Amino acid sequence: MSITYFENTVMVDGWTVSFDKVPTDADKPNVVKRLSKKWDDVKSDIDGLSGLKVVKPDFDTLADALIKDNSHAVMFELVLTKAEFRLDVEAGKITVKAGKVGVPSDLEEYRTFLGNLNGWSNNDRNIVPDSDFKKFNDNNPKKPAKPTYKDFDEMVKKSKTDVDAFRTWAKTNGNAKKAFDAIDKTAKAKPTDPARVAALKLINASMQDWYKTF
Repeated sequence: MSITYFENTVMVDGWTVSFDKVPTDADKPNVVKRLSKKWDDVKSDIDGLSGLKVVKPDFDTLADALIKDNSHAVMFELVLTKAEFRLDVEAGKITVKAGKVGVPSDLEEYRTFLGNLNGWSNNDRNIVPDSDFKKFNDNNPKKPAKPTYKDFDEMVKKSKTDVDAFRTWAKTNGNAKKAFDAIDKTAKAKPTDPARVAALKLINASMQDWYKTF
């Protein structure tokens, strides 16, 4: 089953390290100190989230970029694409990856992955908003659980919904369609009637074929 992937990018304001004035070379030690302190907060907030493993960036490189490009802020950005979830750090004109994790290819694993991000999200770091997670679930419904009835008679007794689903599938399968025709024609026959016994044998075989579609 194909997945409709969700993508988003969020700049987390609470993680931004800003300066009233553009730092100079003389300010570099203070820039590095503040970046190091903020990194501890960022790591505490996000390390391990949906499998993300953060990697400490080179603070000297970030400070140099900030000073060189006459910028006054270092920003942390969460990026979710079809392929990965990562943390970027932007300073001046450079962007440094500070950790990433691949996105699951299995639908249910991806649903759990997004669910973890959604549960972590809030107004300040809304990487997977509630409305978007709901839309994802609507567009990618969970696959029905595989039935476990031992035979058709048990299914009839326990679940009309599953019988209807089985019958709907049978319309796309020649053998199953014939089996249902036989079942319907012998519906009032005694359980020991040879025609009914044969019909049940056919429908039970088709039921196993239906199970294989789950």
